[in-house]
Amino acid sequence: MTTSFNPREAALNIFHQTLAAIDVEAVVSANLRLEASRLSVGDEVCDLSKVSRLLVIAIGKASVPMARAVEKLLGDHITDGLVVTGAVIGSLPQQLPVLIGGHPLPNAASLEAAARALSLLRQHDAEETLVLFLISGGGSAMFEQPIDTNLTLDDLQAVNRALVNCGAVINEMNIVRRHLSAVKGGKLAATAPRSRQISLYISDVNSDDLTTVASGPTLPDGSTVQDFQRIIERYDLLSQFPPNVRSSGFSRNLSQKALPPEGGTTNSHHLLLDNRRAMLEAKQIAERDFGCVVEIAEDLVEGDIETMMQIHLERITILQHKHPGQPVCLISGGEVICPVRGDGQGGRNQEFVLRSAIHLHQRGVENIVVLSAGTDGIDGHSPAAGAIADGQTIQRAEEKGVSAETHLINSDSFNFFNAIGDAILTGPTGNNVRDLRILLAN
Repeated sequence: MTTSFNPREAALNIFHQTLAAIDVEAVVSANLRLEASRLSVGDEVCDLSKVSRLLVIAIGKASVPMARAVEKLLGDHITDGLVVTGAVIGSLPQQLPVLIGGHPLPNAASLEAAARALSLLRQHDAEETLVLFLISGGGSAMFEQPIDTNLTLDDLQAVNRALVNCGAVINEMNIVRRHLSAVKGGKLAATAPRSRQISLYISDVNSDDLTTVASGPTLPDGSTVQDFQRIIERYDLLSQFPPNVRSSGFSRNLSQKALPPEGGTTNSHHLLLDNRRAMLEAKQIAERDFGCVVEIAEDLVEGDIETMMQIHLERITILQHKHPGQPVCLISGGEVICPVRGDGQGGRNQEFVLRSAIHLHQRGVENIVVLSAGTDGIDGHSPAAGAIADGQTIQRAEEKGVSAETHLINSDSFNFFNAIGDAILTGPTGNNVRDLRILLAN
């Protein structure tokens, strides 16, 4: 270990370099090839000379850079399509219209986007049509049409608000969404059963369960009505849903499933980028640039935020003891479970770091740095991606008259870290492969 090693600077550097290494546009471009009229995605080849219509439908936080990469490659081959995103990062696609859907709650553009995509698919459904679906996380809210036409936008927003705040993990939330939606759980793709379909994914879910990315608009739903009902009961969601939802979708439409298209149509699914790739990039940077001994905690993905915080600090301490005199780094990814209790500004990443700061302060630990941030650049109900803290964070806050406990109780972690200059502000990144947690010690 060199005397110049600064854990705070190293953690921030590792995070920002990782974001650059997993640039979505570059990743998509590296996975697609066009030679003459032959489009290759991995081992799959499609002869565009036999395609009369090529639709591109991009959904999610990474949809804009995904669409730019596809446009650059395919150009005039593209007949029509649509991009729905939560924010425009960089230049707009030149050939595809863009709608700004809501996140974490759907908005009017979310409904318009789904209606337009369904119309395109129905209008051009034929064996000579190729549909490229570009799917990334965040699409569950940005792209929606209720399975029951009596449900309003207000109803859908109430459902999503309850899901986001109840403490459910993403897979549970998306099971509920799929059962109430006319485009999720494969229903979007099933609208064009004769077309050839290729889906490309930037994954924000566990174990690459692609049915959960944007609630699986192009993959049939494997969950059951019983799964749906168990989640409703577990989080007492029925009492939080509006009357329209309780009286309609629950009784009539839950059994409607999207079946795989028939008639020999080719449908393929390709995972291009996920949280594991981000963790491996972070590991390489920590080893190469800072000489760290690195451990990836693949088992620390989801769990109660306080428990996860304690386990992470225990793991980095063990790593310190195993490698005395060397900088060590613990990396994990996923999403901790963080129910909202107050009306402040914050998110699971910043609360994880705030709890870590309190824990380090209470135990007098000064040589551990904790960073947690979302690869999408947005943490909960705040403008920050995440935050960074160390053993002196609470003392610095107290000197400024900022109370950690008060902000924690009010789910106001952003305003705590913003007041002391330790919020990580990247703005929306155009990516979404879950969160990165980086712990460093020397």
